[in-house]
Amino acid sequence: MADNNENGIWAKYLKNAFAPAFLGKFDFVIGNPPWIRWDFLSDDYRKATLKLWHKYGLFSLKGYEGRLGGGKKDFSMLFTYACADNYLKDKGILGFVITIDVFKSKGRGEGFRSFTIKNNNVNLKVLSMEHLVDVEPFTTARNRNKTSIFFLRKGEKTTYPVHIIEWRKKHGIGKITPDWSLEKVIENSELKNLEAIPIVSKKLTSSWQTGSVSNHRLFDKIKGKNPYKAHAGVYGVPYGVFWMELKEVRPDGKIVVKNMTERGDIKVQPVTTVIESDLIFPAVSGRNITRFGIKSHFYMLVPQNPKTRKPYPEDWMLENTPMTFAYLKQFEKVLLSRRSKSVRELANKTEPYAIFGVGEYTFEKYRVTWMGLTDRISAVVLSKIRTDFGIKPIISTHLTSFIPVDNKEEAHYLCAVLNSELVNNFIKSFSLRGGGFGTPSSIKPLAIPQFDPNNKIHKKLAELSEEAHNHVKRDIDISDIEKEINSEVEKLWNIKY
Repeated sequence: MADNNENGIWAKYLKNAFAPAFLGKFDFVIGNPPWIRWDFLSDDYRKATLKLWHKYGLFSLKGYEGRLGGGKKDFSMLFTYACADNYLKDKGILGFVITIDVFKSKGRGEGFRSFTIKNNNVNLKVLSMEHLVDVEPFTTARNRNKTSIFFLRKGEKTTYPVHIIEWRKKHGIGKITPDWSLEKVIENSELKNLEAIPIVSKKLTSSWQTGSVSNHRLFDKIKGKNPYKAHAGVYGVPYGVFWMELKEVRPDGKIVVKNMTERGDIKVQPVTTVIESDLIFPAVSGRNITRFGIKSHFYMLVPQNPKTRKPYPEDWMLENTPMTFAYLKQFEKVLLSRRSKSVRELANKTEPYAIFGVGEYTFEKYRVTWMGLTDRISAVVLSKIRTDFGIKPIISTHLTSFIPVDNKEEAHYLCAVLNSELVNNFIKSFSLRGGGFGTPSSIKPLAIPQFDPNNKIHKKLAELSEEAHNHVKRDIDISDIEKEINSEVEKLWNIKY
C-alpha cells in the first residue's frame, strides 16, 4: 500500500481509531491489518502514533541495532495490540493475517512477542500460527512470501510450544492464484505440523524457532552460548562517496580513483581525482562473496580511526591526507544530510565524513565473512591481499557480517562450520531471508566449540576449508569437500541420525 501512496489513509486511521471504542467488545475479531513499515510514513504520522507504540511496549531495540534499522516496525503489530485491547472481550479470540516477521525477526518483533497488553497487564495467548511460505495469496505485494495467519485468546498467557502449520506448494506446482478454491489450494499444497519455541529459552520474547519435534531435539545439541562474536561490516553511505574504482597508481604513490556513483540510491556527482592511498582499502560487499571465495572486489575510503571509532579529525587529515580531505570536502552538504538520524548526529558532533561500523576488529588479521539478509550463510576467510599500491587488509561492507580472529587455522575452522548444512538449517529455523538471516545476532544461539588446535575434528575442518578456498580460486568443483565438511560438523556436535 505504501507503493500506492495509500499509507496516509491508514496512518490517519491509526491516529484516531484507537480512542475509547463506542462499538463495544466482541467474542471474535478477524481481519487483515495493513502491513506498512514504520519508515514508509512521514514524521508527522510517526509522531501521531508514537504514544501508542510505547503504550503497548512495542519499541524494544536500543543503541546500534536501533540506529541502523533493527528497530523498524510494521503497523500490523500496533493494529493487533490495539484491536485486542479495545475490541476483544476477555477470553475472546482474534485472528489476523500478518507478516511472519512479527514472529521471526530478532529485534523489531521482541515487543510484539511479549504477548502482553502492558498498559493494563492483560495476557494474550497465541493459539496457533500458519505460515504460507510460498503459497502467496497477495501476488502483487512486495512481501507476498511473508504471509502468515495466527489466532490468539485474550486473558490467557502464551505457552510453548505453539502449534504451527507450514504450507508449501507441491513439487512442480506453479503459481497458486487467488481465484483458486480452498480445496484446490489444499490439493496442490503440502502441510506440515510443526512446533514453535523461543530460540532463547530464558527469553520468551526472542525469535520463534520452528521445526518438528525431531528437529528441536537435534537443534538442542547445537544451541547455546556462542564463544565467538560477530560484527557488522563497514556502514559507509552514500556508497557513491566512499566506494571507489581504482583507475591508476602514480609513480609518486598517489592513486587515481573514481567514485562509484552507480551504487546506492543516493545520487552524487561523479568525480575522478588523485588522493593518497592511506585510507583506501580493498573491499567486498555481500554480492562479491561466495562460499569459500570472493568473485571480485572494489575499493573503499575509510576515514575512521579504528581505535577511537571516530572519524580522523580535520587537522589530522590536512596534515596526513590533504588530498583525501579535499575530495571529501566537496561532498559535505550531502554527508550532513544523510537519512540516518544517528549518522547525521555523529557527523555534526565530529566530522561530516563520519561513518559507522569501524573498529579494530574491522582490520583483524583474519575475518570469517558472509553476506547477510539472504537465505544461506556463504562464508569466506578474508585477510590481506596484494593491491597495485601495496598489501592491504580486504574489508567487508554494510550488510555483511564477520567473526574476527588472529589465527588462520581457527578462521578456516569457523568458515567450515558456518558453511555447513547443519548450521544453516539451524539458523533457518529461527530466521527469515531479509528478516535477520545472517546478521551478526543470528549466530548468537549457535554453541560453536572453541577452536582447539589439538582436536582432530577441528583441525580436519580447518584443512577442508583451506582446500575449498584453493579450489574456488581455481574454479574447481567443491561438492565432495562440502560433503566431507557436513560429515565432520555432525561429528563436532556428536550428531547421529
